[in-house]
Amino acid sequence: MEDLMRSMPETDPAADPATDPAAPTAHRYANALTAWPLRRRMAVVVIAPALFVLLAAASGGWALATSPGWTALVAMVALVCATTLATYLPSPGAGLRPDFGCTPCAAVAAVSVLASFGVLSSAPHDVSTAVLALGISVFGLVQRLNNPSTCPA
Repeated sequence: MEDLMRSMPETDPAADPATDPAAPTAHRYANALTAWPLRRRMAVVVIAPALFVLLAAASGGWALATSPGWTALVAMVALVCATTLATYLPSPGAGLRPDFGCTPCAAVAAVSVLASFGVLSSAPHDVSTAVLALGISVFGLVQRLNNPSTCPA
């Protein structure tokens, strides 16, 4: 048994900075901004306010004074939907061809934006439907971000 133990390499989980809770987290997120080129970040900045105005108009109008929680949730839905839509922009050096990825998975993410609109417009100024719309939009964004490596098609 000792021979078997000597032949196995020794591993120390604390020596791995990816699993060490005391290790600085800066290197974990170092590539987060490089994965999102400037054009996608700018698209989120431009699209999110426009989506917020459209979502608020489609679901009964502006209600900051009467329902601030609903307004905050609609703003989050707009931000998540804008991020989802920004993922379709082409990567730098890819020309003008949009980055659709796998067609079924890309369709699910795009439909989640439309579904969020539909859910919000079904019950104006209702916080529970805004939470549902946020869940739908987050699902679409997660689907889109996981698309390249997990799409079965």
